[in-house]
Amino acid sequence: MVNLNSRTLIWSIMLMAVCANLAWANSPPAVSNVSASQRGDDSGIVDIYYTLADADNDKCTVSIAVSNNDGSTWTITPSPSSLSGYIGSNIYPGNRYIVWNSKTDLPGAYGTTYRVKVTADDGFVDGPAGMVWVSINDPGVSGHEGFNGQMSRYETTNAQYCEYLNAALASGDVIVSGNYVVGNSGPYSGEDYYRLDGPGYTTDGATNGGAARINWTGSSFTVDSGFENHPVTYVSWYGSTSFASYYGWRLPTEWEWQAVADHNGSYTYGCGTTIDNSIANYRGSIHPYGTTAVGAFGISGYGMCDMAGNVWEWTSSLYDPESSYRVLRGGCWGGNGTYCTVAYRYNGTPNHMYGSYGFRVCR
Repeated sequence: MVNLNSRTLIWSIMLMAVCANLAWANSPPAVSNVSASQRGDDSGIVDIYYTLADADNDKCTVSIAVSNNDGSTWTITPSPSSLSGYIGSNIYPGNRYIVWNSKTDLPGAYGTTYRVKVTADDGFVDGPAGMVWVSINDPGVSGHEGFNGQMSRYETTNAQYCEYLNAALASGDVIVSGNYVVGNSGPYSGEDYYRLDGPGYTTDGATNGGAARINWTGSSFTVDSGFENHPVTYVSWYGSTSFASYYGWRLPTEWEWQAVADHNGSYTYGCGTTIDNSIANYRGSIHPYGTTAVGAFGISGYGMCDMAGNVWEWTSSLYDPESSYRVLRGGCWGGNGTYCTVAYRYNGTPNHMYGSYGFRVCR
């Protein structure tokens, strides 16, 4: 074993994983180029160098953690009295360093499996409340891409989209124009994101089925009571894509969506090999308001909900290369079971907003 405070110790480094920087909205910081070396004078001083980047040039809070088992756990938190340099709050981006007196926190420690992790936080929030991510690695449909990453278990809800709209309003990324929420920055500036007065439909016995449930008070957005966990409707492809991009996420491609929906390739529908009104919200289900709360019909496949029915889900894919139409998948509350098959391709222009259109995200 090697004395932690000896000059022969070689430090290994781990960077904090961060989201991709965004073109608009608040962006998370990134830490890179970390190096650490112990001084050769038996002082136990460890010099840590790193590069801090932030697209918004925000001040960040920087911290370090130490592992003594090759990064399996990070249970050692250096005490403030043992640290100096660019550590703590109000750290601007740039090439930075930290000095750590390891003898203060680990007197007489021995080992060769120590690791250092540097993290930074600028207050970036990783999405609205209630996001549930499912990790999936599926090879996909033959001849098309699979999916390897995380997809949201649920369709994006009214509450989540409302939270986004209030954040985007505060950051100047959206404005309200009449009965529409409109992009005010980024690549979709000037495009309609959300229709506030979407009336819904009487399809299949519903009352105002799929109606818009987000309201504008004149200063902020609110959700109709009882509809917080229903999927957002009357949202365009532009509005769906901008929601995803705001948090560093994206819409799935149509083939990624199908890779997840058909589970191991055996599913005919997003809810399994068969479909009925007890396991999916489509025509004939009990849905007096059109949509039902996300997850109300249970979990299927990889642990996903409402991959069949409830609302059509926007994807990032073009329906064909000759038009601007985008692909929607999964069927909806007012459509028949055929639309809920994993292979059914529906389409709409990017500015279409209906009471049966919604989305989920991936990363």
